[in-house]
Amino acid sequence: MFSNRYFLNSMWRVVMASCLVVSLVSGVHAAQSDAFGGKRDVEDPYKARLMDQLTKLDLKPDQVEAFQERVNEYFAERNGAQRRIGRQGGAVDVRVRRDLRRVENRAVEAMESILTTEQLEKYRRFVQIGNKQYMSNAGLL
Repeated sequence: MFSNRYFLNSMWRVVMASCLVVSLVSGVHAAQSDAFGGKRDVEDPYKARLMDQLTKLDLKPDQVEAFQERVNEYFAERNGAQRRIGRQGGAVDVRVRRDLRRVENRAVEAMESILTTEQLEKYRRFVQIGNKQYMSNAGLL
């Protein structure tokens, strides 16, 4: 009886230690990647283009907060494209491109109430560059 309880307690400790290791590893991985989906230690050719496009937007102070929220939503939706398609099957590269076009259209529609028409076109270009970056990083381009 005592050895059985000892075995359960030691198994519980192993499970807890494993969970801790997994959370630490995933935390380190998340810390190494930036909001643009790339690794910080690897030079990303799209990152400079994305930053350049952001500066061209010339956001007004009252637009910044809403813009940041919508951009974060875009990145979250974009970054799930391959996972969504991978679960459903089919030609991944073709379906991811199609999914990213839908994500692009939704992202631009979400910005219509925040940006001017000139800014909206620059934002569309920003999203297109971001989608190319995603395809490149996923090995689908």
